[in-house]
Amino acid sequence: MTRDHPPDDDDILRIAATPHRALLLEEAITATCGDRNRDYGEPVENHEHIARIFNAWTGHDLTAREVVQVLICVKMARRTTSPTHRDSYVDSMAYAGIEYETALAEGGK
Repeated sequence: MTRDHPPDDDDILRIAATPHRALLLEEAITATCGDRNRDYGEPVENHEHIARIFNAWTGHDLTAREVVQVLICVKMARRTTSPTHRDSYVDSMAYAGIEYETALAEGGK
């Protein structure tokens, strides 16, 4: 099942029986390991780049991990305003994985 191929009956039954949290995690995996990864590059490198731009622009010294934490805060705020907006949960799950990868890249600091 992809965007180009609509779900068949087996897909619909599987989706109906799968907990929402698992479906959201699947979407987060697809987003961060598929389209977004192709569009923006590897997440750690992308967020290091964002940190460099932000720091040059503001004079701050955020790490890539801190940039990801800010983006998680954005999603938390959006979930407060729109608690059933699915994409905010998917993005939060994806950012949690990216934060872990940035923490590993930064040596667990």
